[in-house]
Amino acid sequence: MQDQWKANGKAIVSLILSILSILCCCVWYVSLILGVIGLILGILGYRDENPNQKDVAIAGIVIGATGIALGVATAVISIFIMQQSASTVMIQLGKGISM
Repeated sequence: MQDQWKANGKAIVSLILSILSILCCCVWYVSLILGVIGLILGILGYRDENPNQKDVAIAGIVIGATGIALGVATAVISIFIMQQSASTVMIQLGKGISM
């Protein structure tokens, strides 16, 4: 007798999108979108009736959450850098006008 082995598609797609979210963490909005989709699909893949590849679903959940965290950290750092560079430009413009 052969056991019917089915791939858990949601878990596999979750893992792929979660890995992509980490690879794209320099573009924070792409990382957030991919991480959230990967996290949701990982949860759905874990709850699926198909018991195969639950470990892949767990890996997708963990890596997706990491991708979201990296995306948020990149967004905060980008906003901070933009704010600092904008204030520096304003200070330099202010000094140039007063001369």
